[in-house]
Amino acid sequence: MQRIEWGEMLPRLWQVRIEKALTTNAIIYGAQEIVLITGCSSATARQWINSLPRVLPIPLYKHQAQRLVRELTKIQVLANVIFIGQGSSST
Repeated sequence: MQRIEWGEMLPRLWQVRIEKALTTNAIIYGAQEIVLITGCSSATARQWINSLPRVLPIPLYKHQAQRLVRELTKIQVLANVIFIGQGSSST
């Protein structure tokens, strides 16, 4: 909570790889879950879920990525969380 009070945000170091939607309904509801959890547009979510397998190009917080995978799994979309790094550093 202190980080929020101080205006410090943790880096978004996680992404979601979606392998496959097992049913037509999974595609429809999967796109809805992507919109709800990532905040992207409906058109973008539909485009992503119609071109599987793929890694969603939005970095997320760990809890967001885990929640998205959990919700997708419930509706028969195969997905997993990917750790994408230690954050930005100057080179």
